[in-house]
Amino acid sequence: MSRFWGNLYLAYRALAARPLKRLLRGEGGIERFYENYGPEGLIPTTAQDRAMLTAAGRCIACGLCDAFDGNLSRMDRSVYDGASLLPRQWARTSVDLPHARRALSRLRPAELEEAQYVCPTGVPLVELAHWLSQRARRVPAP
Repeated sequence: MSRFWGNLYLAYRALAARPLKRLLRGEGGIERFYENYGPEGLIPTTAQDRAMLTAAGRCIACGLCDAFDGNLSRMDRSVYDGASLLPRQWARTSVDLPHARRALSRLRPAELEEAQYVCPTGVPLVELAHWLSQRARRVPAP
């Protein structure tokens, strides 16, 4: 008997509740995404984001890029702790990007090129820094 009531409830949800909810609330989409996840600092992932995340995923955390990063000598360690932050921390979540804006705006691509050159897995640090700067602009300020 409980199976009957379970199926009846599922039929009610499929035939009445869901269609009514969709009619009253609208289709949703990107506006609902921002409404639900925007306050947390999450943004939708684009095709370019997926490509850059794949490139950042090649990082093996060896630390060679930090040893050759000229930006480290120009910034306070509390703001920027080396090129390895780009693929290991800032690329993985958009939640940290509002806090990284200051460091990202002060990075010099010419000094990241040397760090990129020594990377054994070929993580594109210069492109990653540019992409993260663009992505940080899309994230609402906290």
